[in-house]
Amino acid sequence: RARDAQRVHRQILVLRHPDRHRLEVLEERRAAQVPAARADLARTPVSEAKAAGPIDPATGEAWHRGNVLGHVSEMLDYWTGQIQRANDGSDTMGRDEKGTASRRHGIDHGDGLTEVELRKAIDEKIGRVLVLLAAMKPHDLERTVEFHNREGNRTARVGELLQNLVVGHLEEHIRQLAGLA
Repeated sequence: RARDAQRVHRQILVLRHPDRHRLEVLEERRAAQVPAARADLARTPVSEAKAAGPIDPATGEAWHRGNVLGHVSEMLDYWTGQIQRANDGSDTMGRDEKGTASRRHGIDHGDGLTEVELRKAIDEKIGRVLVLLAAMKPHDLERTVEFHNREGNRTARVGELLQNLVVGHLEEHIRQLAGLA
């Protein structure tokens, strides 16, 4: 799986960019991010602690470990599905009211499962992300969509959204989880 992800990230290198050398360095570094995030999650100690972390100024929410893991499980499914829809020809991505409700359900669902159950589900979903990455071609990453989030709408490349909404988001929540140990 890691080799497939590396192949896809090498394909990203063929994309045109004004600062090609900088892009090559960045994309080579990102080639192993999803497998590395998976390993980071596996190394993060399991805990049944329910103390909430600090309040997120962007959302006003304060999450405990179950909330974080529930959200990660949901967001991996949600954004993988959104990217697959874009690959299939959809010209929009983002969270509408249904997507926002799904996010909330994922956060709350983290209270109903053990950390071990949530981590197992997340590991399976990371596997699906790797399958998606392996199937993507350079033109899939270059495709532009109208992206909607709480800040509004904007045109974005699918590759950018994949990096921000799946890879970077996963890494961010793994760091958050480590801080809640």
